Amino acid sequence: MTASDLLKRQLNQLEKQVRSEKPWILLVARVSDPEQIHALPAQEKRLRAYAESKSLPFVYVEFDESAYKGKRLRFRELVIDPITRAQSLVIVVFDKIDRFSRESSSVEHAIFEDLRKKGRIELHFPSDNLYVNRDSPAPDIFRLNVGVALSSYFAGTIRDNVNRRFEEIVEEKREWISRAPYGYRNIDTGVPVEGRVERGKKRKTKKDIKPDEELRQFVVMAFELRATGLSLQAITMRLRKAGMTSRGKRKLVTLEQIHRILATPFYAGFMSYRGKLYPHRYERLIPGWLWHKVQAVNRRRSTKRTKYASKEHLYRDLITCGVCGYTVLTDGPKKGKYNYLKCTEYNEPHGAKWVNEDVITKQVADRIFHSLRIPDDVAGRLLKRLEEDEEADLQHEMRKIRLLRSERGQIDDEIIGMFRDRETFRISPDLFKRIVAEKTARQSAIDREVASYTNENGRAFVATVSGLVRLAASAADLFADRDVSVELKRRLLRIPLSNLTWDGKNIDFKLKTPYEAILLCQKNQTWYPLANKFRTELRGDILALQSDSDFKTLRDETLLMPPD
Repeated sequence: MTASDLLKRQLNQLEKQVRSEKPWILLVARVSDPEQIHALPAQEKRLRAYAESKSLPFVYVEFDESAYKGKRLRFRELVIDPITRAQSLVIVVFDKIDRFSRESSSVEHAIFEDLRKKGRIELHFPSDNLYVNRDSPAPDIFRLNVGVALSSYFAGTIRDNVNRRFEEIVEEKREWISRAPYGYRNIDTGVPVEGRVERGKKRKTKKDIKPDEELRQFVVMAFELRATGLSLQAITMRLRKAGMTSRGKRKLVTLEQIHRILATPFYAGFMSYRGKLYPHRYERLIPGWLWHKVQAVNRRRSTKRTKYASKEHLYRDLITCGVCGYTVLTDGPKKGKYNYLKCTEYNEPHGAKWVNEDVITKQVADRIFHSLRIPDDVAGRLLKRLEEDEEADLQHEMRKIRLLRSERGQIDDEIIGMFRDRETFRISPDLFKRIVAEKTARQSAIDREVASYTNENGRAFVATVSGLVRLAASAADLFADRDVSVELKRRLLRIPLSNLTWDGKNIDFKLKTPYEAILLCQKNQTWYPLANKFRTELRGDILALQSDSDFKTLRDETLLMPPD
């Protein structure tokens, strides 16, 4: 009899009993682990023997819940649904309490308990010699609850142990514990695994993951196409034309599959397990720079919105009244597209009127973002000079570090020589100790000085300045682009501004120090002091941008990323 025939037969038997007006028995056998499958026949034998001793009609159902997750739906179909629809008393029999509670959900427990209290079912556990119905005494209910709690604790402990074991495999052995992603294949090396072999079982062999020579080309092609900024739909169509199909059934690849591939770090050397990334030991299909470039494209395209897709207010909580200092209200959109602003006049009325948001936006664009734009030729020279100066400083530091390390080595030799010739200091041991202490103190000072040089990351400084300059160059266009999300524009406003006010006619603002320096150079049309100012007075402010979430978001999600 096939599985589908057996299921149909069980459903017919259950439907017959559900309509019965006489009590009947539902026998339930279940296992939740592959190692327990052999226990099902023993459970069935004991359950059938118990049912026959009661001389009542019965239906037997069993579940190997380790086979696939659909068994949970089958449990509802063959157990929960029949007992809730039954027109007579149902005696639900599990071999033991843990067979009732193991892997059962809280919803299932609540259904069983509700039906028991209403007298519609009884719960029998023959091997535990426990039988619970509506009128059961407190000790029996207590035994049931304790059994359920212990079973739940046991199952949780097993899960914890399994998770710890998996984490050890992933983190320490750098091995993947599941099916290899598209473009790879799981293989059996045939090499026996060391350890004891249980009687009657085959010795396990080591598994490995290798690139699939037929499919890997499609993965690489998908990443290379996405790096150009191409849409997922266009990439999917090109890959279909190239012959890319799904694994197994060989169906045409879908857009969702391409999306998953482009978000899988495994191809670049990392595996994601329980929300963390771990390096793996398998061959990479793409280089790291290509992975990061594609993620930047994904983030950038995800920030794009259709026109008026968001109803968030651009200036909410970002602008105050220049007359009274209180918050400026935002309202809208009116007529489906216009937002308006007006002072709350919380202290006292001063004739504030509603103003179209576009009026303020034009002033912000003209007076702030256009004024922060650094000419392309100036930006190129600025970054080149910074790179040259930082490289010169780095070379100077390296020479200094070499001299310091050489001095430290000489002190090592001197101390070793003193210990070899310590008989010279036999008359004055205190002098020997003092000289050694002075020399070791000098070595500690050298170590601190070397660390002070190596802790300063000049490349990070240049990269941050590069992001700042690109932001200044692109801010006006981004702010004016109607397809850029409101949230991204709000971040764009927060980055340079420390204060923004509106007096009903004109905006007034205060910029943060790096941008204030750019604005001053723009007004004077004198750019040559800017590089030196960045490297000296404003170095700390610029390095602080590395921890500014708004700055990092704009850098990562827009075209502000430095070229590869």
